[in-house]
Amino acid sequence: MIRLSIRLWAVVIFSVISLKTFSLEYQATHTHYSTAEGLPSNAISDIVQDSYGYIWIGTWSGLTRYDGFNFTNYTTGKNSCIPHLHNRILTLSPDLEGNIWMLMYDHRLFVLNRKTDCIQSAFLNKQDGANLKCTHELTIMGQDGSYYAFIRGKGIYRFSMLDGKLCNELYKIAHLDITNMVTDNNGKLWFSSDKGLFLLDLKTHILSRPNNIKDNNISTMLFHQGNMFIGTKKGQVLQFDIHKPQKLMKEYDMHTKLNITSLYVDKHGLLWFTTTDPGISNYNFQSGIIKNFNQDVPAPETDVKGAKIFEFGNTMWIKMNHGGFGYYDRNFDQINYFHNNPANSWDLSNTVSTYNVVPEGVLWISTIRRGLERLELIHRRIHRYYLFPGNNEYAINETRAILWDKVGKRLLVGNKKGNIYQVMADGTKKLIQSLGGRIYGMMQDRKGRIWISNKDKGLFILGNNKPILTDKTYTTVEDQDGVIWIASYGQGIKAYKNGKFLPITGLSNTYEKARTVCMAGNGDIWAGTSEGILVFHKAHGKYIAAPLPETPDINGQLFSDDIIEIARDKNNNMWIATNGGGLAKAKYVPDSAFYRFEVLSEKNGLPSNEIHSITFNSGDVWFSSDQNICSYNPEKDFLTTYSILDGVGEVTCSEGGAITLPNGKMIFGTLNGYYLVDCNKLGTPSGSQLKLAITDFYINDKLQSPRLTNTYDYYIPDSGVVELPSRTSVFSFRFASLNYQLQHRVHYLYKLEGHDKEWHNAPEDRMVSFSDIPVGTYKFRVRAVLPFASKEQYDEKVITVIVPPYFLASSIAIWIYIILILSAIFVFFWWRKKMVKENLAKMHILKIGPDEIAFQHTEDYDFVKAQLDWLEQHYSESGLKIEDMVLQSHLSRTSYYNQVKSLTGLSPKEFISDFRLKKACMYLEGDNCTIAEVAYRCGFNDPVYFTRIFKNKIGITPSKYRDEKQEKKSSDQNETGKESN
Repeated sequence: MIRLSIRLWAVVIFSVISLKTFSLEYQATHTHYSTAEGLPSNAISDIVQDSYGYIWIGTWSGLTRYDGFNFTNYTTGKNSCIPHLHNRILTLSPDLEGNIWMLMYDHRLFVLNRKTDCIQSAFLNKQDGANLKCTHELTIMGQDGSYYAFIRGKGIYRFSMLDGKLCNELYKIAHLDITNMVTDNNGKLWFSSDKGLFLLDLKTHILSRPNNIKDNNISTMLFHQGNMFIGTKKGQVLQFDIHKPQKLMKEYDMHTKLNITSLYVDKHGLLWFTTTDPGISNYNFQSGIIKNFNQDVPAPETDVKGAKIFEFGNTMWIKMNHGGFGYYDRNFDQINYFHNNPANSWDLSNTVSTYNVVPEGVLWISTIRRGLERLELIHRRIHRYYLFPGNNEYAINETRAILWDKVGKRLLVGNKKGNIYQVMADGTKKLIQSLGGRIYGMMQDRKGRIWISNKDKGLFILGNNKPILTDKTYTTVEDQDGVIWIASYGQGIKAYKNGKFLPITGLSNTYEKARTVCMAGNGDIWAGTSEGILVFHKAHGKYIAAPLPETPDINGQLFSDDIIEIARDKNNNMWIATNGGGLAKAKYVPDSAFYRFEVLSEKNGLPSNEIHSITFNSGDVWFSSDQNICSYNPEKDFLTTYSILDGVGEVTCSEGGAITLPNGKMIFGTLNGYYLVDCNKLGTPSGSQLKLAITDFYINDKLQSPRLTNTYDYYIPDSGVVELPSRTSVFSFRFASLNYQLQHRVHYLYKLEGHDKEWHNAPEDRMVSFSDIPVGTYKFRVRAVLPFASKEQYDEKVITVIVPPYFLASSIAIWIYIILILSAIFVFFWWRKKMVKENLAKMHILKIGPDEIAFQHTEDYDFVKAQLDWLEQHYSESGLKIEDMVLQSHLSRTSYYNQVKSLTGLSPKEFISDFRLKKACMYLEGDNCTIAEVAYRCGFNDPVYFTRIFKNKIGITPSKYRDEKQEKKSSDQNETGKESN
């Protein structure tokens, strides 16, 4: 089944509000949100937009972030476990890095740290910071992006959050009671106090006094384009050049003695101001004229003073003092109601508590009726035109038959009054032919003739008022043989050529109500009726009719047999518009000789299952439903609905009334006029305008944020990198375009680079999950695109994802393995050494010269000791023989040989020689006798033989051995002497 990307909201109220005045006409869609949709409270105190595009809403019960689809709530009050954090928010101020500064109801100041997604006190690192409260709600966001707050008895604090680190600086002005303050773009902070007007140099901390204004007459201040405007309590406005603050540039009399409560200078140079009276006024600097504006306000607002103004493009939105809201019509110099005229009880209240307007044309409003109102201005990217603008006569503007005359290079439009017009490029029209009746279709054959289908009067050729037949004709098509196939409602399908109707076999009365005919790629004619599809095939010069062979599998059948239109694309795919069954594409299955249908329906996101017309443009299928126009890209699997936000809606589209012009523009007929669709007007200049954001990150279906879990100490969506806690973690990303005007048309593509080879379409909930990803480093990439954007027109976000190995294969585990192995080796050698010692303690030790031999059994020890004792008595005898040793042991020669060999590892001959050489070493070390004397003492008859045997065994000659031992002995004695000295 084909996946779609259209979202249906079942929980919000949707309405279209049309404002018709004699000056401007604005339309907007309206959606209302309350706690039922996720708001933490219906009482809203402030609405702001941050630099990323999120909408932040301060309420009486916490903070919430809205991305156009979901509310993300941040707990305040005691439930937040943040010391001294009040539950009620007064004002919100986003800084350039997206941190949200919050002035609470008790005048304490907190900030939502963008890096950690946690709320913290703005005085977190200050002694006694918990008791510091702002005075008179005097907090401002400066021109430099810093946040300023006045604390009585302390001075002015300057706050900033740089890369998640809170910084604050105190300007000690404890002797002044400040009433207003504002920063300029020249590094100065202007403030009024009980002692008059002051300037604070933010770098040097130096105070100065411009123009010696020493009284406390100042009520409000505004910085605008190098000028400081100051409103007074006496109804005056003072103007200063910030570069020459000591000189008053100008003084304006606002013709009032009332307190000036707010100031604003618009893009056209008008000065707007409010007093303590309701409404708002403007002052024209050139003419000096003042004009006052008011609205009828049934429930005035008395707590909030001043105006709040947003200006985007040519529209200025104004919240007036004490109630009243609308947009300023500069042409007529008036403020118009905007869906809030008290005369209409169904409209919203014009007593606005707070509001915000985003540049793309979406208003976020909270009125005294509570909750949040979302109003999206309708941008008519798709325009509707009329044959007779302003004429309400029945059927005069209803257009169904539309044709581009390839021969005459002209656009022909027929209405249901029976007239055919040529419509010029400038919108003017020319009557071509008047037939009467209802014109349902036009078709041009290969000879250039235009065939006109008239439901009331039959079939005509343009220029001839004599009908070819008088049946209720809907549409016609020409086949490859020049046969004209006619769909008539009640008379079925007919074939006409050269003035004759051709015979057709196999026709059934079941298919008499025919609406549409289309030639397939193989030359067959497909006819759509109220009972299904008929196929007409030519065989042996005859035309044979038969129902389209449809698969017996119900999952591959049409959802409805009531066919409205059949159209063929450039790839010879047959598309079927049905009444109640959505849009279907026929697919032939050769093995079964059946057709299967891939269906787009409301389940996939279509606005309606009633499909009225089909056309094609650059590989995309365009079609109209009941009151919408849709496009579908089969290759990308992109379905897009164009609705009231794009200028489509409020009128039903005509059946079979869609064509694509040679210039790529498309026309869709409606019951009142026709839509002209230009794909070039449906995109954006750059992909960045889509404002794509990764909004949430999940591990095992649990939202990850330092305020919710201990897994990470930073906010993942903005970090650019995340390492999963384990190899088995299931991780998910959610994302959204924060362009609130285009959200309904944005498509999302994603891939996990290094794992996915292709881009995938994101599901409707814009949330994708991954599991069982191999160890490695990947890049999660997501793109937001519009259907007709170029390859370069997209917005993309990337996060590096590090998947760690299983714990048993992790670096920590490897170190543990190394430590365990080394510990095991250490324990093994320690145990072995211990066992050796214990075994040695149980053994009998014999010392032969400098060496020792250990024996486990006493009889072995006694035997070897007996041999050594015997040798000790006889080793010097040169005539010593092995038989002598065998004799004294009382063993046979063989037994003796084996016993000595097994216990000492030496043969008897080697045993005697080894004993003699060890004795020789003793003599060489201790006596000064000659080498020959040593040889004779040890039982050797030949000193030369002795020397050779000694060298073979010891490695050096006897004389060399003696020299080394004496040299070492002498060296040891010298060292001992030095130590004693």
